Amino acid sequence: MVTVIDFVVQLLVSLVDLVGIFIFEILLGVDPITAVSFLVGAGLTTATIVYGAYLALGALVNHLTGLGSSARDSAPDRTAR
Repeated sequence: MVTVIDFVVQLLVSLVDLVGIFIFEILLGVDPITAVSFLVGAGLTTATIVYGAYLALGALVNHLTGLGSSARDSAPDRTAR
């Protein structure tokens, strides 16, 4: 069974391997267009994950504390004319 520590260690090792693969096999091994497309894809993926995490965290904070909620606590009083 995989533990959380094993997972984090494997994740960090994979990250280091990814940087090595990018530098030695993509950036230095092929044309610059491939390197640019790799960087653009990585940037878009990272931005999407960060934005989704930001929205999820905001929704969690809103749910737990009510901060940032746009709904009013009570309906406005309407008087008959």
